[in-house]
Amino acid sequence: MYRLPFLLFSLAVLPAGPAFPQGAWVPPDLGRLPAPVAESLRSIPVVPILLVVLFAAALAVAIRHKLRLRRRQMRQKILGLPIGPRFLVVDAMCHALIRSGRVDPDHLARAHQIARDTTGMDFTKDHLREAAHRADRVLLPMDFRWMRAGLTREEKLVIFNATASVLLVDGPLKRSDRRFLRVLVRGLGVGRRELRRLSRMIDD
Repeated sequence: MYRLPFLLFSLAVLPAGPAFPQGAWVPPDLGRLPAPVAESLRSIPVVPILLVVLFAAALAVAIRHKLRLRRRQMRQKILGLPIGPRFLVVDAMCHALIRSGRVDPDHLARAHQIARDTTGMDFTKDHLREAAHRADRVLLPMDFRWMRAGLTREEKLVIFNATASVLLVDGPLKRSDRRFLRVLVRGLGVGRRELRRLSRMIDD
């Protein structure tokens, strides 16, 4: 898939050179491209196009970061908590609540109980539901990486245990639950030994 554009470009643009080193991948001889096609390829402004692509990628990353930060601030406002261990426990559970696109009532009830017990805040279920609907879409461990700053090992485990407890309320972990918890523990930066132990626990 990736070799064909390179092959076409090399046939049209690159001059004839020495034979390929022994053992190197040699493109098949497809003959010469028609003169108009070869001339069009030569006239492509590669550097400007590359710069535009890089700029667009950087802009997309910056916009994504800004939107995620804005949603995080909205969740803080809803929950009435500053960034810290108490907020992160509830926030991780809110991400777990909405991971499938809808808030399960049993998961919500369990998260509500844990949130009140661990934070001392007089949350209602509506607080958690509203915060969950403003959670980020989690794809990679880097999506939780912002949480790890300043957390102790014990605090990271509290976050993991609270989130796992929410997902376990309706029975054994599903494949999507296990995937979510793996992303969470890696994003939190749990130590290697603890990570192996938690990974075995998730897979059991």
